[in-house]
Amino acid sequence: MGATPYPRAPGAGSTSRRLRHDPVPRLNDYHVDDLVLVARTLGGHPDATAARAEGVDRRGIDLTVDTPRGTATVRVAFREPVTDKTPSAVRGAFRALARQARARLASNANESGAS
Repeated sequence: MGATPYPRAPGAGSTSRRLRHDPVPRLNDYHVDDLVLVARTLGGHPDATAARAEGVDRRGIDLTVDTPRGTATVRVAFREPVTDKTPSAVRGAFRALARQARARLASNANESGAS
């Protein structure tokens, strides 16, 4: 099915410590638009106005999402678990997630334009 949101485990906190590096600061500094897009299209928050990465592990990314209704947390799974804990493997998994989000956005736009 691909990336689907699922709740974080209670008290899970940041999971980035399990990786060889912490990708969270880079995601939040350089991928702001992609984080919002992922929150809107794959994270179940189509009204997201902002999104911040809180943690990343080999299976997905934890986001804090701002919406007009308030703040929420969501977990979005990578399509495939990251088997290599290197920075490039994690970046590749997030890029794939962002591509999937853009494809879903384009698909939804095409469907609404065809009506």
